[in-house]
Amino acid sequence: MNKPVRIMMAAVIVSTLSFSAAASNCSFLSNSAMSFFTKDDWQLSKAALSDALNHSRDGIKVAWHNPRTGSHGIYVPSHTTHTHGSVCRHLKILNTANLVNEKASYTFCKLHNEWKIV
Repeated sequence: MNKPVRIMMAAVIVSTLSFSAAASNCSFLSNSAMSFFTKDDWQLSKAALSDALNHSRDGIKVAWHNPRTGSHGIYVPSHTTHTHGSVCRHLKILNTANLVNEKASYTFCKLHNEWKIV
């Protein structure tokens, strides 16, 4: 096998392995409830998220439901703190889509009038 062919084959093998490794790092998303969300599910979920972070009191659930897809979720804010002019809130998230249930918890802080996960 001549040198250019070996180099090309090595490049193909390395790129294939690199792509596989990168894809495996995101493979957990393929089985998440959110991976089954439709555009409407995302809109309903984001509206409920905004309501929970901006308006709901600690411990009060904000629910969303899409009757067309059956997808639904709940956001529960808690542990609101005010530090250095920023508001931070812990948020428990429960989502269901395509019979897949998932739970997550994050801390969000409002920085420059926008909520960010910290």
